[in-house]
Amino acid sequence: MSKSCCDKTSGKELKGILKPLLFIAVVPTVVVAGVIFLISKSQSTAAVDRSEIGISDTTYKVDKNSFSFGTVSMRDGIVETVYELTNTGSEDIFVKELFTSCMCTKAQLILSDGTQTGFYGMKGHGGLNDFYVGKLIKAGETVSVKAVFDPNAHGPQGTGFIKRNIILSTNLKSNPNIQFSFDAEVIK
Repeated sequence: MSKSCCDKTSGKELKGILKPLLFIAVVPTVVVAGVIFLISKSQSTAAVDRSEIGISDTTYKVDKNSFSFGTVSMRDGIVETVYELTNTGSEDIFVKELFTSCMCTKAQLILSDGTQTGFYGMKGHGGLNDFYVGKLIKAGETVSVKAVFDPNAHGPQGTGFIKRNIILSTNLKSNPNIQFSFDAEVIK
């Protein structure tokens, strides 16, 4: 006699079915959780502890505060520019946060040794710690701030003149928020 779909399954048969399913579900979950834990641990140890940082009275210079892309075509897509900041003083500059004024813009800090942070976006579009950088700019060191603009982020109606800002929040006593900006005329 053959079994139908409505017949009761014995406990042994059910156990035999659930074991492989449990293995297939649990093992990948544990592996993914472990990878996420290791990645987050390696990123957090690279950052400087906020509680150890005081106010800095150092000075800095930038190669440019603003940049104009001119005309940017939606068809051509993403454009980027780089700003350079040099710590001209005798104390370190602690970079607390990096964020942008609009979701269409991302920013990245590139240290003098070539180390790159992830990309940071607009506040309000992520968690509270999504903008924390926790890096030092040593006295005499030059770093780069890369700005990436996506002209398609606002959809087809997003044409016309735009101006966006990138803000580097620091421990500087004078002007703790270093601001860079760019503008463009967006066309289809």
